[in-house]
Amino acid sequence: MIGQDKFKISEDEVAKRELKLIKVSDDVIQVQEEIHGIIALVGATSTVNIKKEELKNLIKVVKEEFGWTDICE
Repeated sequence: MIGQDKFKISEDEVAKRELKLIKVSDDVIQVQEEIHGIIALVGATSTVNIKKEELKNLIKVVKEEFGWTDICE
């Protein structure tokens, strides 16, 4: 996991968001955003909003864990 936070949905409900990084193969990674606490609709597209600190963590992981050297900062 490279990031997490919580946000208020309503007076009674708070959702938890986790941003994860998964190695698919040596040259493919998957960025996965999980939101817990609300019913999510499934669509054909997916987007992930990455905070500056999460982006720094992402760059660090792909460099240190996966050995990618062509990542620009």
